[in-house]
Amino acid sequence: MSNQLAVDVEAFFQTYCTAFEALDTDAIADCVAYPSHIVSDSDEVTLIAIANRQQCLATMSRVVELHRQLGAPSGRIHDLSILELSPRLVQASLRMDVRDRASNPLYDFQATYSLAKIAGAWRIVAIAHNQIPRLLRCIAQRQPSAA
Repeated sequence: MSNQLAVDVEAFFQTYCTAFEALDTDAIADCVAYPSHIVSDSDEVTLIAIANRQQCLATMSRVVELHRQLGAPSGRIHDLSILELSPRLVQASLRMDVRDRASNPLYDFQATYSLAKIAGAWRIVAIAHNQIPRLLRCIAQRQPSAA
């Protein structure tokens, strides 16, 4: 893999993280190709096909709202591993630490992204992750307990 490819993919993830930190669903949707797929581990494995931008905005708005409940947290990528399948297709695996605005840890998750270079820009074509159960557990732990 070329150094430039690694730099470009890392820059893509910085843009993607910045969009999430800003709670900007339009900017998040700009990082996705259509159609695309999301596979999430929760009580059961959930498969989501995203046919177009409107579906992406609806899907991401739910995740953004959960992050809004946490006070618009920030994220730090660790253990980024990039596998070049071709100059226009990569598989990227990472661990993300999600932190509050004071940099206190909230939760972490692992994800694998399939990225394709389309019209000169990297876009997500598939995500497999374990984020949602960890995000929901974090929110539940921060809620006042019922008396």
